This record gives sequence, structure tokens and C-alpha cells, in this order.
Amino acid sequence: MCGISGIINFNKKPETDVVNRMNNSIKYRGPDHQALWNNQFISIGVVRLKIIDLSDKSNQPFVDKENGITVIYNGEIYNYKEIKRDYLSEENFFSDGDGEIILKLYRKYGINFINKIKGMFSIFICDEKIRKTFMIRDRFGIKQLYYHYDNNLNQLTFCSEIKGLFANQKIKKEINFSEIYKVLNLGLIDSNLQTCFLNINKVPCGSYLEFSNQGLNIKSYYKIEDKIDESKDNQNISYKEYSIRLREKMINSFRQHTTFDVNGGIHMSGGSDSALLAAMSSYSKKNLTSYTFDFENKKYSEIESAKILARSANLKHKSSVVPEKNLIDYINKVIQIQFEPFSSLRILSQNFLYETYSDESKVILDGSGGDEIGAGYRYYIIPWYLDVIGLNLNNLNSRFKKTIGNHESLSTKDFILGSLANYLKPGMSTQDGSMFEKKGFLNEDFLKQYESEEQIIKRPFKSHLRNAQYIDFHYSKLPRSLRYTDRASMRSSVEARLPLLDHEVVEQCFQIPSKFKFLFGQDRIILKDLFKKNINQKMLFKNKRTIADPQSVWIKKNLLGFINDTLNSKNFLSADILNNVNIKEYLNNVSKRDDHFNSSFLIRILLVEWWRKQVVEN
Repeated sequence: MCGISGIINFNKKPETDVVNRMNNSIKYRGPDHQALWNNQFISIGVVRLKIIDLSDKSNQPFVDKENGITVIYNGEIYNYKEIKRDYLSEENFFSDGDGEIILKLYRKYGINFINKIKGMFSIFICDEKIRKTFMIRDRFGIKQLYYHYDNNLNQLTFCSEIKGLFANQKIKKEINFSEIYKVLNLGLIDSNLQTCFLNINKVPCGSYLEFSNQGLNIKSYYKIEDKIDESKDNQNISYKEYSIRLREKMINSFRQHTTFDVNGGIHMSGGSDSALLAAMSSYSKKNLTSYTFDFENKKYSEIESAKILARSANLKHKSSVVPEKNLIDYINKVIQIQFEPFSSLRILSQNFLYETYSDESKVILDGSGGDEIGAGYRYYIIPWYLDVIGLNLNNLNSRFKKTIGNHESLSTKDFILGSLANYLKPGMSTQDGSMFEKKGFLNEDFLKQYESEEQIIKRPFKSHLRNAQYIDFHYSKLPRSLRYTDRASMRSSVEARLPLLDHEVVEQCFQIPSKFKFLFGQDRIILKDLFKKNINQKMLFKNKRTIADPQSVWIKKNLLGFINDTLNSKNFLSADILNNVNIKEYLNNVSKRDDHFNSSFLIRILLVEWWRKQVVEN
């Protein structure tokens, strides 16, 4: 795992000292080695965190002087051993790591080599013979890659983190209000190629950016919708057959994701995704440690469930708790780490966990993506019902009622309305189906100014449930989660690996028809069934909690004074955007209530404001 940065300019040699500053700004991503490299039109930098092949032989860049090819990359190629065997058996390798195969594959197959690798990666390739550079991002955007393009200079600046780009002092920090509109009004964060900074963009997932003296082109090499055959939904393929195929993919993914030369662990909650990882660890007989973040308010703690899961999988278990007395200081710290607005104060605990145990395990397996590929969010029950209502399934209505029952904070009616609204217009509710309470917080002129720029949401499938999963996978849930995880882990020089986002696993999960995704009142039932003999089944089959953290409590108690100071500040975010009077009235009302309230919209407003003050204006 690494961090990469660089400048490309075909008209003049880029400034090496600027790239050196960029490299230094992200050196925590790779404390084990740091390097710069340049030719007549590029200057690049890389920092390395040693995970596979701990020798210096795997240090970057990888250079083929004879053919004029230079490679740097951030990530892991999980099938590198298979690639050596199947495609590069005639080659001699200098290192025992995974990175060198990129150079040799590109030399042999050109840019189409991408289709042969599986993993998480952002790759930069310079081909001097054709005077082109390529910036490639993995299929689902697990690894981040940002760039700024100066059209006047025909100059491209890139980095693993936005923060690094501003080491180039010619790039200015300016708020992208179009993106702020999406964050505030739609709850969409990291949902497209823009960022919250004007003129800073992301390389799209499943795509590569080709840059030459003729300009900039973005080309797609992978789309999940091209891999799914919906005609199979009507074929006589059994639940057991789907399970067998998925189990094979899962075992292979876990084996590849647990190939490393350092200590490793599992990010363990009390939920099904981490339970699945623990079960696979037990099945594979891996010597891992589980790590769980906890809260001082034990109403929201999952620590006991996590301990039970860890014991049943024969894992050592450790936990961390963000001290509430330092909550404000830690909010400020995480804002600097994330460098863009985030959606929930739960992220504080994730960052603190990586920070606490950064010296113990350099690889942490994370269950991100499990909800999206397995249909694990409660509101998915509505598109599921729309899919199966005409299939004459046994006891359909009772199954529907059983699945939506026992909600922690909503009536059945409110849950159904919120879930349906969110399916029709993503961003209308949180994952539990509860609607955001906006209460006139946003200025009408601001809404009208940017409503024409609302996010274009693709729905490529016939299946309502697949479309709901696709939306969360590409726009709503997963993209922001991937950014949070990358920032949190790499700031502590830890590599987070996501076995559930192996592209073959994802394709197999999306292929499973809706009728097999909710059974016996259980979401993502087929995933849970795969390794149930290797884990405590009571914990494995426990459905997702709808209220998972004390954010609303913190707002009403620990942070109330801090929030009021923010709202009363003279330079509070412009009245052109927010209705401060309505926000303060709402906060005053909810702070007097004892019951839970949906705090998501309020916290987004505050986080945007805190980000503006601490990041944009500094």
C-alpha cells in the first residue's frame, strides 16, 4: 500500500520540488520508503507501506528503461501469483511482491492488461515511446485518485489525496457549491466525479484517464451492469446452486486478501459483514486479531456481540473507545484527516480504532460493501417486494410484515413511506427508512440555483432491488464509505482490505435473483448461510441495528454548546445557503426531547461548516 503523486506537462519539464512537497504531505501513507522520479515531461513521487515482500526490491517506481515504461501504484494486486503463473511464466522477476507484474503485463498486453488483474489499485503508467500517461482506478473505486487539470498549461497534477494537490500552490482551495448542494440537499457524498473543491476531480472507478499532448480522455474498462444476465432470474437455478458458486468465490477472495507478510486483523462489529469475515477466518484457520470500536454510552455498544463472534471464530479481540471528554478535539482532527465533509460522527470511532492499534496490525480486513451486495439495508424490503409480488411466493405478505417488523424508532407506516421515498429519490432517508428532517434549513434561492444540477442516477436493471443496490453501490452509500476507510486507515499507516468487494464476489451477489435475498425475515440470507457452521449463528443471523451510534445524544448533550457557538458565529456559512433561524429553532426543540431523532441532516450542515472553517479557509 502506498501513496502516489505527480505532475505531467508535455510542453515543459515539471517542477520536482512541487512533487516533493506533495509526496511529503502524504508520507504517512508510506512511511517505509519514499522516492521521486522524473523525465522530460513527468515528475512523480511515491511513498511505500511494506505489506508484501518486505525487502527493498519491491520499492517503487518500477522502470523499464529499454522500453520507456515507468509505473507507480497504490494498492494490492490480489491475483499476482496466478498472473505470474498464467501470463508471465517466461519472465524473470526481481522482486517477490505484487507490483512488478503491472510493468510486465503492460509491456506485454498494453493498456488491456487491466482486465487481467483483480484487486484495489490506483495506477500511474508513463509510456515514453508513445508519449502518453495512464491513470487507472480499480473497478469499484476502493483506492482514491484525484487530479487537477490546467487547460491553459495542458498540465495534469494527481495525488492519492486531495490534500496533496494543494502542495502545488498554483491550485487554489475553492468551494464547489454544486457538490455542497448534493451533500446538503440529497445526502450524496462522493457520488460523482466532482469533489467539494472546485476543479478537483476523481478518476472514475472502473476507468482510466489517458493523457497526452492532445489532451485528456477518460475511458471505461468495467461496468457491473455488463456482467449481470437478468434472463437467468427466470431460469430454474436453485438457491443451493447460487450458494455453491458464491461460496467458491468467497473462499478464493478471502485466501487472496489474507496473503501478506505482516500482522493482520479484522474490523469487527456485531454485524453480519464482520461476522462473515470472522467465519471465513475460522474456516481458513487464520491467526488474526479482531478490533471493535465501542462507545461510552453502552446503549449503542456492539462490544458484547463482537466478543462472542471473536470467541466462536477463535480470534483474539481488542477494542477502543473515543473518550467523550475529547469529542470536540477529535472532530476537528478527523475533519483534517478526511479533508472533505463526511456524513456521520460514527467516523470518529473508525479513525480512533485504526489510530489505537496501528502498531499491532498493518492489515485490517473490513466488511465494507456487504450491505450493498447482499441487500442488507432495511429499506431494501420495498424494492424487493416490488420484484417478487408477482411470483406467487408462499406467505409473501406475512414474510413482508415479518421483515419490516420490530423497528427500533419508526412506526410501520413511517418506515414504508420513508423506504419508498428513498427508492424513488435516493437521499430522502437514512438506512433505517427514516426521513431526513429538513425543516426549511436550506435557502430556497440556493435550492433553485442548483436543482438543475441534481445527480443523474442510473437504474440499469429491470429488477427494482438490483437498482436499489446499484444506487447505493455507485452513488449513495459505498463511495463515501470507501473514502472514509481509505483516509482513516492510511493516516495511521494501516492497509484496509475489503474481501467482499472482490469483483467476482460482487458479480455473483448481484446475479442472485431477488427471491433469494430475503428469506425467513432475514436480509442477505444467502451470504449468512455460506459459513454458518464456522461462527456463532445467533450473532450471524442478527439483523442490522437501525440506530448504531450515539450521534443524536452527542448533539443534544456533549456537543450542544459547541454547536450553538457555531450557529451564532458571525461568519457562519452564508445565509444564501442556510436558514440559520430555522436551524437554531430546530436544535432548541430536539435538545429538549428524550427520544431519538434523525440527526443526519443537521450533522451534515455542521460538518460542512466545520470543514469550511478548518480546511478551506486554512
